[in-house]
Amino acid sequence: MPVAHQVANHSSGSRRLTLTMLAARDQADRFKGVPRGTAKTFHFLAAFQEAEPYLGLPPQAFKLVSWLVKQTQPQDWEEGSRPLCWPSAARQAEFLGMSLPRVKILNRALQEAGIFVMRDSPTGKRYGRRDADGRIIEAYGFDLSPLAYRVDEFIRLAAEARAERDRMRTLRKRATCARRAITQAGETLAELGTLPPGWPQLAHETAELVAAIRRAGRSEDLGLIVKGLESRKAQAETWLRESMPPVNKNPEGLENEPHITSTNRSFNPKDTVRTSEECSRASRPVPNPLPSEALPEDDIEDGIKFAAFQRIEQLHIGELLLLAPRLAEHLPQRYPDWRDAIDVAGNVLRHELGVSQPLWGEACRVLGRQLATVALAIVSTKPREHFTRGAGGYFAAMVKRAQKGELHLDRSLWKLRREKQGRFHA
Repeated sequence: MPVAHQVANHSSGSRRLTLTMLAARDQADRFKGVPRGTAKTFHFLAAFQEAEPYLGLPPQAFKLVSWLVKQTQPQDWEEGSRPLCWPSAARQAEFLGMSLPRVKILNRALQEAGIFVMRDSPTGKRYGRRDADGRIIEAYGFDLSPLAYRVDEFIRLAAEARAERDRMRTLRKRATCARRAITQAGETLAELGTLPPGWPQLAHETAELVAAIRRAGRSEDLGLIVKGLESRKAQAETWLRESMPPVNKNPEGLENEPHITSTNRSFNPKDTVRTSEECSRASRPVPNPLPSEALPEDDIEDGIKFAAFQRIEQLHIGELLLLAPRLAEHLPQRYPDWRDAIDVAGNVLRHELGVSQPLWGEACRVLGRQLATVALAIVSTKPREHFTRGAGGYFAAMVKRAQKGELHLDRSLWKLRREKQGRFHA
């Protein structure tokens, strides 16, 4: 309670002091000033300005303090002197545009916060005198020395506040990603007609957590909310994986359906792709490679001779993850398979690259889900400056080429192999 922090009042009309104000005065008494020629009042004021929003001070605090600092001179902050100024309450009220009672309240608040110390004269008046060299001979009023000896504290407070803002910003991004992933999973489950019985409860809890984000004022509180959202995201994605239709594992199925090969064989980049002459000579003719001018600029380099057309349906999942690390980042499982890669591509990677759900569905219809995943993985390896219309526009162009039979993903894969593992020869 306030009484516990106050010194007994005197009937003489002297200033009422609290223990905090006495401690600030004692600390100011120990301040001996900065070495001669090193006083930098702007540095003291700038440190206070950075920390001022986090000190719980009333409005107009910085305006008043900066005005008081400007009334001092550099030698006032040096050894053998003291940074004092003595404007009257009426002059303060005129400068701040405030009434005298409000000025007194502001002065009291800053004194209790230890921003300055009041040095009272025996008569209660504020005044001061300087000698011919401009040094203070006698003065009573505002002692600003706390701004000098608390400068490190102000810098630390501002740094901690910046770190807290960064933590809050990072947590809000994580919350947004989790919320969008839950919404996306719910939309997909609804389209498939497989919404689980527990979905309404999960959606209600998600809405409550999202509403709580607005009320969270500290990173500790927001961190708990984000963990709750991410746990519900994991549950929603588990339901989504369980409801996805099984992938056709027959490698001799329709041309545009995905083909899955066993992931248990030994991994050798030279053995992951079989030539069409070995695998599909009887099922379909071998397409002729397009001339150079018909290929996209990222699929061919001057002087590179690509091997004959390869059936990338036989691409090993391990090699794809080596070639496309952005896809691999979202597959923490120790032994991921094609179903995991397809799920991540359609629910996470496409969102990062700006590929819409309708475009992804069209790509799966045209290429099959496995080849669409390979195409999206290839797009994810390109730097941002490579695209003129964004990664989504680039992926849309690939789908259009696939509709015309002009998409050669094998050539992009061979280029990635050269960049990642060196040149391979057919």
